[in-house]
Amino acid sequence: MPISRKLQYADRVALQQADQAIRKDVLRALVEIITNSNDSYSRLEDKGVQVSGEIIIDVWRKHKNSVIRVRDFAEGMDDARMDVVVGTYGEATSGLKEDLHVRGMWGRGLKDAIFGLGYGYVNSIRNDMLYRSSLLLKGGVPTFELDEPVPATEEIRATYGIPEGNGTVIEIVISREDIKMPRFENLRNYLQRHFELRTIMADQARLIILRNLTGADRVKDEYVLSYKPPKGEKILDEHFEVEGYPASAHLQLLRSNLQLSTRGEEGDYADAGLLVISGGTVIALTMLKFENDPYASFFYGSLECDYLHDLLKNDEPVLTATRDGINWSLPFAKALKQAVEERIEPLVQIERVRAIQDEQLKLDKQLRRKLDRTIRELNVIASSELRDPRAPSTGKLEPPPSGLEFAPVRYYVQTGQQISLTLRAHLSAKIHDGATVFVVSDNPEVDVLTPKVKVEASKDHPQIGIAHIQVEGKQVGNEATVTAYSGDQKAQAMVQVRSRKESPEDTQPKKHHGLFSDIRFDDRMDPRQRVYLDRVNSTIVVATAAPSVKRYLDGQHRLDTSAQGQVLLAELITEAVCREIARQGVESGRFLAPEGSEADAIQSHFIRLQNRYAHLIHDVIVTKE
Repeated sequence: MPISRKLQYADRVALQQADQAIRKDVLRALVEIITNSNDSYSRLEDKGVQVSGEIIIDVWRKHKNSVIRVRDFAEGMDDARMDVVVGTYGEATSGLKEDLHVRGMWGRGLKDAIFGLGYGYVNSIRNDMLYRSSLLLKGGVPTFELDEPVPATEEIRATYGIPEGNGTVIEIVISREDIKMPRFENLRNYLQRHFELRTIMADQARLIILRNLTGADRVKDEYVLSYKPPKGEKILDEHFEVEGYPASAHLQLLRSNLQLSTRGEEGDYADAGLLVISGGTVIALTMLKFENDPYASFFYGSLECDYLHDLLKNDEPVLTATRDGINWSLPFAKALKQAVEERIEPLVQIERVRAIQDEQLKLDKQLRRKLDRTIRELNVIASSELRDPRAPSTGKLEPPPSGLEFAPVRYYVQTGQQISLTLRAHLSAKIHDGATVFVVSDNPEVDVLTPKVKVEASKDHPQIGIAHIQVEGKQVGNEATVTAYSGDQKAQAMVQVRSRKESPEDTQPKKHHGLFSDIRFDDRMDPRQRVYLDRVNSTIVVATAAPSVKRYLDGQHRLDTSAQGQVLLAELITEAVCREIARQGVESGRFLAPEGSEADAIQSHFIRLQNRYAHLIHDVIVTKE
């Protein structure tokens, strides 16, 4: 006889789907659960309910059966809702089809997150009742269990950390032996940089707290997670219609002065690329056909298109089944992709042309020789002015002549990461072994994690004290001066926040050893300042877009090929060099400066240095009759 019934999935299919979605990655599982909590708050907000927006993530690392726990104070679930949301697979339960601003698209995220790592429990308080369910593997079979509800007494509320109102606690036990629990610092770094969580981390209506547990309820560390996009300039902001479809889109593109990490380098945590947003929810990170183009790695931004949300409601395959991003083979996705690429391509081409010009400049041996000779001369001047004439030249490690110094004085830190700065002190009556040093940053995006450190005498050099200072980079593109104080002694270091991990060339010794390492020309620098010293990279930068500089450029945008251009270049270099030497001399105490009149002293020494050295710099730069 003919048979007609609902198709049943085999148990192994659910486990295979969980493995494909989570890929044995604790971070991917946490993304699913955190976005579920965010969706619950969003549904309440859509109804006009005021929410706390708090999501607490607990991590308990153990040798075996580590635990992660995510708690929110949103809707909560009763047993009927839990039966559908937790006990079924693939049902549309998030509210997407009702036009709510939520991420859930398959009704599988929670189940995949739990079975992808091991087993888990869903505990929810709603209307003063506690509802509990479990997702377990029994004999290799995925099993859902729902307990009888019980009143949410004060004791029960204290147990689950929901003192009042409604809320949900998801607890996952990582029982699978082939899954490694990441270190807490890595979880902290990558969670706030995952592309799907960026809008949540940046939302002022959300408070995301990550806690490091040493026991079931013992909190060792607690951090508020947040995200800031790289520092950049908006270069494109356009609303457009997608040809052939009843759809519009909004493209915003920004450019960072630093190259950003790409998807090929850092996957879901890359800073370069476009966040594709639909219905207020991030669904992809992509740079389209420019994904692996190095000239596109300066760009980031967003592409908003709510029509994708409409297609998702109608169960169109807009996204890949493994949640890797957009299914670009879909006809509408193809049309959207082409429209965006047409708008981005000219900007990538500009970067390509600039890079070629920069490369030609590097290959110009005559100019390179001149600049190298200039740098050597500048470093001789700086050394003669800033060195301590009393310092012996024995070749041994000597105490800092100024009392305190960072070694080195320039550092680079990847966003979200921490680095250690080394501070050296001359142990004396002013700074003794065990003395406290206070440390501050002039930029909140370079955060000093150890504002007070103790100086400890070096075993090999008893006259030298060492202290280590921890700083964290918060936002790509920011630079900071980190200053250490001990009495009237101080030292400074420059720290720059980068997107990419340190490249091999960054670790190589510089060609020029000294205060200045290079001279370069940049048409993207603010033209209101003709020349400045990039103190992080110790580079003198000339703004070729400045009106008084631009008029002396030749057809190849060079400043050194005419007598007038060479004279101007010599003057600009003299200005930058003398001002930096004056500043360092006054701040280090090597140049005389009455207390409270440091700014006047810097200006006075600047003029003195110009009068003393300008002709020497002109002798090197101005070589054309």
